[in-house]
Amino acid sequence: MKTISHIISSILLGISMTAVLSSCSTTKPLTSEQMARTRNYQESVVMTGKINIQYQQNEKTETLTGNFEWQQNSNEMSITLSSPLGQTIAIIRENPQGASLEQSKQETRYAGNVEQLLTESLGWSLPITGLRDWLQGFDRNQQGQRFAVPTRDNHRSMTQGWQLDFTSWQEDGEQIHPKLINLYRRTEEVGDLKIRLAILEWN
Repeated sequence: MKTISHIISSILLGISMTAVLSSCSTTKPLTSEQMARTRNYQESVVMTGKINIQYQQNEKTETLTGNFEWQQNSNEMSITLSSPLGQTIAIIRENPQGASLEQSKQETRYAGNVEQLLTESLGWSLPITGLRDWLQGFDRNQQGQRFAVPTRDNHRSMTQGWQLDFTSWQEDGEQIHPKLINLYRRTEEVGDLKIRLAILEWN
């Protein structure tokens, strides 16, 4: 049976977190005018960035880092994960018919939704549905209504079982978007699960 580390390593190439994300960890703070600007959720968006995952296995902390491209519209979503050199490692897709995971030299995996797909593939899941909102600086209330989170550095909230930190923000033209997002959750499967997302480009 493959270990969790082996399975994840086939999706993400582990390298030094400091080398990749240190340049993304600081950014110029927004002005009060920028912070007060109205933000609108975009149904169709393409963004690229870096992803870092930390988890525990055999009482050791494992760190895995890679690049991502996130594409979504009102009906479907795709996530392309690649190595630092640009080699595509995996493609995750979801639409109303279900979800799929494509990896080089492996059979495509299918499931009813992306959370089920990742649980079956990794042994635990990632908050992909939540990220559709969080990557744009939005969240959902208890009634399922979307709202914009406060546009300020180091804003923290608890949502869907995750501790969510919007560490920094950036301006892209007239739009304000998250720059660095940190997620944390305590799990039975892999202990303390930490995810860091640095968004580099937005289209």
